[in-house]
Amino acid sequence: MLQLHMLHLMMGPLRVPIGRKFRLGGKQGNEVFEMSRFRFIHAADVHLGSMLHMEGAQDTALASWCREATYTAFHRLCRIAVDSDARFLLISGDLYDRESRSVRASRVFADACGMLNSRGIGVYVIAGNHDPLREYHEMFALPPNVHIFQAGEPEACYVRENGETLAAIVGQSYRNKWESVPMHRRFPAPEEDCFTIAMLHTQMEAGDRKYVPCTLGELAENPFVDYFALGHIHQPSVLKEDKPVIAWSGIPQGRDFGEEGPGGCWLVEADGTGIAGMQYRMTSPVIYRRVSVDIGGEKLWDAETLSQLEEYLVDCALNIRNDPVSLPGSHRFPPASCQTGKEEDKAGNNPEGYVIRWILTGRGKLHRILGGDRQEIGQELCETLRDRLSGIEPFVWTDSVEFRTGSPVTEEVLNRHEVLRDLLKQSFRSVKTEKEARERLVHELGQMWTESPDPEEQDDRKLSLDEETLQAILEDAGQQLIESLTAEEGQECT
Repeated sequence: MLQLHMLHLMMGPLRVPIGRKFRLGGKQGNEVFEMSRFRFIHAADVHLGSMLHMEGAQDTALASWCREATYTAFHRLCRIAVDSDARFLLISGDLYDRESRSVRASRVFADACGMLNSRGIGVYVIAGNHDPLREYHEMFALPPNVHIFQAGEPEACYVRENGETLAAIVGQSYRNKWESVPMHRRFPAPEEDCFTIAMLHTQMEAGDRKYVPCTLGELAENPFVDYFALGHIHQPSVLKEDKPVIAWSGIPQGRDFGEEGPGGCWLVEADGTGIAGMQYRMTSPVIYRRVSVDIGGEKLWDAETLSQLEEYLVDCALNIRNDPVSLPGSHRFPPASCQTGKEEDKAGNNPEGYVIRWILTGRGKLHRILGGDRQEIGQELCETLRDRLSGIEPFVWTDSVEFRTGSPVTEEVLNRHEVLRDLLKQSFRSVKTEKEARERLVHELGQMWTESPDPEEQDDRKLSLDEETLQAILEDAGQQLIESLTAEEGQECT
């Protein structure tokens, strides 16, 4: 019970949220209608039990963050619910990372729900493709404030306070890893006239039959729902701002560079007839960031040694700690209605650390060194930066270095060889637009690459050949061809 005790200490003294009344401007006869304003948390894709991917951190003090970050993010999520006086917490799928849930992950969830129960906060959960229900049951007894929607049919729950119905919550869990049934089409209309939320774990692609196919238009046409709380996509997004509001909450803690940026949840305030405000609240203790460095920029243009590059990257890393964290989506709705005025509102915006992938770009003198054995140079840069930045807070860990640099004479060579320039452009275009040319390139690259369109089905032993990576490969190939041509011209001149 140590974890539960620590969670109570972190949350502070007991506060039971109470719905606040406000008067509508209109009247019918002599009667003034009153509705309750309340808050709720929209989260999804917690993936309790999963680990962070930090290249080279396995034998360092940061290894604990690889194990603990998703749990820490979940505790922060619960803290936001308490500090903001939220009435309930929604988890729209993938609470757990695996169907075979770990004992610890189950314990953390049960203890957190017990704490939320003592503060009068409900917890509503649908199972997603990572934690489908099937025949599985929770390992620990859950308190009465928790409702896990079943997989057979969609159902509606009602949130009541002081005899008043605040909201109806509609949802349905995944039974299996893949669900091709368009669940949203069978969502029942609420039996009472109240604010209605629909929970859905979907990829929002009608052509993809694996993850509850639907379209934005289909959801927007639902006359009963005021807010669609979506899960499955790991980046936050508001797809529709007026009724019904449709939003993905993203992932509370990113685990690799495919989940870059601050993770968190939506804090939403409802006024009984619509959304009064939304604010994105950060929960991730660790943030993944790609940082581009132009070797042709003002500060590196004259640099000719790795020592100069290392000094510049160290300065960049130290500055990253002071950069303000940009929370996605907060501009979409006025956030003032969701602010509590407490110091806790700001506390969650301070990450414990950053995992950085340096992307070296541009054309400059340094390319003469960086164009050599890139694997060796990259490893040396990583080790040096990790050593020199060791012990700083928040931590800045160098995960890897990518090379997309070129020689400053590239444009001159292309201008002298118009046929080569046009051939390169035509080749790049055909790989991007012609299926046969693309398949031929993937075959030539070897079996380490995969083009699986389903991010949930990626093979960890292979590299994802997304558009950005493909563009980098093509540019690198063209660069090497041009530099070879430059070297040949130099030999002819001597």
